Amino acid sequence: MEEEIRPGYYKDKDGIWQKDRRKQPDRRNRDVPFFHHDRRAIYRRKTDRVIRERDARMQIEEALQDFAAEHEKRE
Repeated sequence: MEEEIRPGYYKDKDGIWQKDRRKQPDRRNRDVPFFHHDRRAIYRRKTDRVIRERDARMQIEEALQDFAAEHEKRE
C-alpha cells in the first residue's frame, strides 16, 4: 500500500492528518522570499570576506617588507 502524501500536513501518532504549522508562508510583506537561513549565509559570506581581506592585507604587507629587505641588501 502506498503512503499518501499531503503537502502542509503530517500524520500524528493516531494516524490523523494534522496541519503542519511550521509550513506557514512568510507573513512579512516582501516581493522576494527571504528565509532565516539566507541571512545566516549572507552573514557568513560577509565575515568570510572580512577575513580574506585581512589575510590579503597581511600577505601584501609581508611581501612589501620582504621586497624592501631584498632591495636594501643590494644597495
